[in-house]
Amino acid sequence: MYIAKMSWEEIERIQFDKSVLFLPIAPIEEHGPHLPAGVDCIIAEEACRRSSMKLQKTSSLKPYIFPLIPLGVAVESADFPGTISLPETLFAALIHQTLLNVTRWGFTKCVIVSPHASPAHLACIHAGIQLAQKECAIQIVEPLVQWVFGFSISNTSKRKEAPSSIPDIHAGEYETSMMLHLHPELVKSEKLPYLPERAIENMREPGTWKEKGAIEGYLGTPSKASEEKGKQYIQSLEKWADAALALEKHTNNELPPFISAKVAAILERM
Repeated sequence: MYIAKMSWEEIERIQFDKSVLFLPIAPIEEHGPHLPAGVDCIIAEEACRRSSMKLQKTSSLKPYIFPLIPLGVAVESADFPGTISLPETLFAALIHQTLLNVTRWGFTKCVIVSPHASPAHLACIHAGIQLAQKECAIQIVEPLVQWVFGFSISNTSKRKEAPSSIPDIHAGEYETSMMLHLHPELVKSEKLPYLPERAIENMREPGTWKEKGAIEGYLGTPSKASEEKGKQYIQSLEKWADAALALEKHTNNELPPFISAKVAAILERM
């Protein structure tokens, strides 16, 4: 069920103790010369749709989908037209207030669906989560931070190693393939053969990706993308349903240390 299509009376009748809210969040952001600025938005909404369908088949929880919040922190690509990057404290406050409001309606379980993996963006989301959970009784999970940065947690017996090379993280093979599967009409396929691999080695040093050499606005290898790969990759979007099931089991996810430090710094400024 889509919240934006429901009346207030229908929302009031939700069985909140047996429901979970999927909250899609992704900024409008440039995605190279071959993809639209709404790639993360499209993927977030598709992830909510697919995860909602999977949850209905695997759980007694009834899923509801909140309208997309097309905002976030995207400082890495902020010097390209098409990117909107909010100040960290403003974005954290937006998440905080949104969670407070849906809690006031009655929701007690929430899965934040954000495919945008900027560390600052995710830290702001978790700052907003921590503020909301201090004020109200709501279980919230944002799993992408674990999926992407979980290797940096040092106090686990199953520690993953950090990747040895820069991954295909922005408008490369992965996202281009998914867009070729979901919306081929939005992909400028004629450009793909002329987009060679792009990578930068100093990901966490100051400066935007453009300043570091990614002048076309992508990282990875979009020329290797295909619709068939996108058909395979798209299945991964159902993982947010798994996060909802983990939430139902009261599973807590620890933040990677550098994200936790970033969250603390944001909270100090609010």
